[in-house]
Amino acid sequence: MNYRMVFNIMGKILLIAAMLMFPPIIISAASGASDLAALLLSALITAGIGGLLLLIKPRNTAIFAKEGFVIVALAWVLMSLLGALPFLFGGIFTSYIDAVFETASGFTTTGATVCLDISGIPHGIGFWRCFIIFIGGMGVLVFVMAVLPLSKERSMHIMRAEVPGPSVGKLVAKAKNTAIILYAIYFMLMLTEAIMLLFGGMSFYEAFTTAMSTAGTGGFMVLDAGMIGQSPYLQTVATVFMLIFAINFNLYFYILLRKVGVALKNEELHWFLGIYLTATLIITLNARSSFGSFSEAFHHAAFNTASIISTTGFASADFNAWPTLSKCVLLLMMLLGGCAGSTGGGIKISRFIILVKNGWNEMRRLAHPKYVHTLRLDGKPVQDGVVRSVLSYFSVVIALIVVSILIVSIDGRGVETTVSAVFACIFNVGPGFGAVGPVENYADFSDLTKIVLTLDMLIGRLEVWPILLLFAPSTWRKRSAYR
Repeated sequence: MNYRMVFNIMGKILLIAAMLMFPPIIISAASGASDLAALLLSALITAGIGGLLLLIKPRNTAIFAKEGFVIVALAWVLMSLLGALPFLFGGIFTSYIDAVFETASGFTTTGATVCLDISGIPHGIGFWRCFIIFIGGMGVLVFVMAVLPLSKERSMHIMRAEVPGPSVGKLVAKAKNTAIILYAIYFMLMLTEAIMLLFGGMSFYEAFTTAMSTAGTGGFMVLDAGMIGQSPYLQTVATVFMLIFAINFNLYFYILLRKVGVALKNEELHWFLGIYLTATLIITLNARSSFGSFSEAFHHAAFNTASIISTTGFASADFNAWPTLSKCVLLLMMLLGGCAGSTGGGIKISRFIILVKNGWNEMRRLAHPKYVHTLRLDGKPVQDGVVRSVLSYFSVVIALIVVSILIVSIDGRGVETTVSAVFACIFNVGPGFGAVGPVENYADFSDLTKIVLTLDMLIGRLEVWPILLLFAPSTWRKRSAYR
């Protein structure tokens, strides 16, 4: 392990984290809010720690895969711990565990909240609460790569460790340029949504915080009721953009290159839209009695299905009161999530496709021992290593879900609440069912449960391995036979 290089890069990351607090500082100063001192002190502490780490000069600047995973995991943990300071200093929470839970929920784009008075949060911290979702959506380290001069090898190791999906590739020759392109597309889509929300009657503050939260598929808003009670126009705009941000951003790059045909032929996109439309239709028919008409039922089914499959976590209605079939469909959407390379959570549609196709191939082999068929995605062969990685990921996630459910069940909140809370956090959705439904929150859970769910959010966002590697003794050895 190249400790000095890891600490040096962490110093640079924390200095950038401190700089990221300046937009909410400006918002606070402009609005005359009471949170200016809290934000300034948080930025100074974060910059101070980053500056101390930056003093550690590496003797060797090499970064291998192991260092890449450690940098990503430590960055997300430290960003959550230090990003919680504005909430604590601003008096939003008196408990540091609550502040860290809220911050981790933002950075991981989960949207689970322990805040009881959202509309009472001062504008600066309210902006910070949604801004961290925007930064976390595309990836904290992807942002860092876009602004820091890192070598090609170092950049790619970091990108592979952070970007969601079964495999990561570059859009252009340099990983740094890939990061810049991704963030440019990301920002322009967010800006487009914000403008459309302004036309719907939202204020600048409401429109931009909502757009940032949608872009990161995180679900935080500055309104207590969220999207419930908003106009059909605003809800429809949110529905469209939740789906847009749940699609692989590589496809938008192809569209910019005028390769629309390549983008539209994407197999994962077809599965994603097919699953979404099927789930929407089932919920519309099943929950129709909860609404006045078929069109109203379809509108709310389309919105909430988009919210859950994209793992945004908005709600246009209390789906906790819907029939059991509808809630089960939404629970499955939590599991699946968005496409690889999107800001959505879940296991990713591409992994689900690989699991289905691999299962089908195994069934064929059992019936026909001489049967040989290469698993393909988008017409291209999927390497055995990728298939093994998907199976390993799925098995570890199941084990983590079981362990988390057992620990969270100590709170005695009931099966529906316990199971859906773990699902909602590990798949970065936010709201669940029961006591953590769309009109409820996580405030009444014990500190132990909040810590477990915070770890679940981080594990889910970083897709298991970076966080788990922090606890592996071999990770911290100076030399490894497996490097």
